[in-house]
Amino acid sequence: MEYYGYVLLKFIIGFVIIITHMNISGKTQLSQMTPIDFIGNFVLGGIIGGVIYSDSVPLYQYISVLLIGVVLISLLNFISKNLAAFRIFTIGEPIPIIKNGKFLMDNILQRKGKIDILNVASQMHLQGIHSFQEIYYAQIEPNGQLTAVCGRSRIPSVIVVKNGNIIANELSAVDLTEDDVQKALADLNIKPEDVFIGEFWDGGLSFVLNSGEVVKQQPAD
Repeated sequence: MEYYGYVLLKFIIGFVIIITHMNISGKTQLSQMTPIDFIGNFVLGGIIGGVIYSDSVPLYQYISVLLIGVVLISLLNFISKNLAAFRIFTIGEPIPIIKNGKFLMDNILQRKGKIDILNVASQMHLQGIHSFQEIYYAQIEPNGQLTAVCGRSRIPSVIVVKNGNIIANELSAVDLTEDDVQKALADLNIKPEDVFIGEFWDGGLSFVLNSGEVVKQQPAD
């Protein structure tokens, strides 16, 4: 009975540590998890599975290794949120495949390992779109899902500023440059460090400030 009680104790400790980590990170559902979380959870599960039935690993080492794993996952997620290049490497970025009703073959061919056009067609049909000819704009999201719209006014927005930093790799998708964003900020008398999120949609930029205020660029005449 002592052996089974010890196994139960290690199981409970592992369960509590992982659940606490998931609640602190706010990622309690599969749809919220990044590839870092998936891999990290496999590693943590391997630690628990490899140690739970073994008497050769002291309890304090078991707890220490689990905590090291949790800290590492949290650190990698923090870096991915604040470093665009690392985020692209670990999580990915949206891949536009149709723009202005035309297929972007360079994007499709360069990332053919990530794009299965037959799967794209299936997702398109599930959204009630009967043909590629109906689509004005479409992109593959980092999670592999398809976003497709049939009208120009419904093209998804693009986040071009986050926490005061211009996301340069997103600008090319909307034919903007960093100078364009800087000029828009200057025209609106906004300091970059005051911007929480900057968004381009329907031909114009809008900025959500750290105060919660939303400031929009006036459309050109």
